[in-house]
Amino acid sequence: MFLILFKLISSIPLFILRFFSNFLTFWLLITNSQQKNTTQQNLKHIGLQNKISLTTSLIFSSETFFEYPFLWGRPNNFKKLVECSVKEPFQNSSKPKLIFTLHMGCVDAMLFFVSSMVDNLNIIFTPAKNKSLDNVIKKIRESRGAKLHPANPRGMNAFIKSFIKKENIIIATDLVPHNTGKYSTFFGKECFSIDLIEKLSKKGTHDLYFAYFSKGTQKKYKLNIESVENFISTDEMNKYFERAIRINPEMYGWEYKKFRKLPGSKKNIY
Repeated sequence: MFLILFKLISSIPLFILRFFSNFLTFWLLITNSQQKNTTQQNLKHIGLQNKISLTTSLIFSSETFFEYPFLWGRPNNFKKLVECSVKEPFQNSSKPKLIFTLHMGCVDAMLFFVSSMVDNLNIIFTPAKNKSLDNVIKKIRESRGAKLHPANPRGMNAFIKSFIKKENIIIATDLVPHNTGKYSTFFGKECFSIDLIEKLSKKGTHDLYFAYFSKGTQKKYKLNIESVENFISTDEMNKYFERAIRINPEMYGWEYKKFRKLPGSKKNIY
């Protein structure tokens, strides 16, 4: 059933999906939705409420919501969404690749694109709560040769083993970790951050890259892939995120609860 739905959505032209996303945005705005409230709180907390409007952010989030099934029905649809800033971003790489990214735009569009360029790509993902849906999405995401590992102890163990075997890795490290991490800053505000890139990059076994989306010229997204020195701290990682977000702040997933698990008596801003 899910696959049939994805196939139907994937056949709809993008401009019509944009039309649907406007209705979703309107609904999020007129209701006391969690997405609306969290976005408002995040933007106010870091002082970006005057640089990006709530409506603009929710429009982009709504568009992204429809882009996922648009890709799941036809993975090759990523070619309709993404252009790359350079033709061969990994041509000077002799080691396996360790790529970190953030939730800016449709992450699956990036994963499908990178999977088409990099073999034996390992990805951490958060499973869907519906088991049947999760099985369908996992199979689709692995259809281009990537290996998915769930964000739980067993999945992380398999993920680390893939790293030790010097396979290629990509991971979005901008969210709040489930378990271990460290406190860092994000736009000058303290937050609990994933420190996996700091730990893995210290090994020196992989070439390190930062991947992120900005606005494209011919297509919606431009994929930027930057080579980074083979060691990076968690503080430095967050600075990379800030720089990418400042270019196109409306593209970031402000609906995520970034400022939770805080130290002290106030555990979150929500």
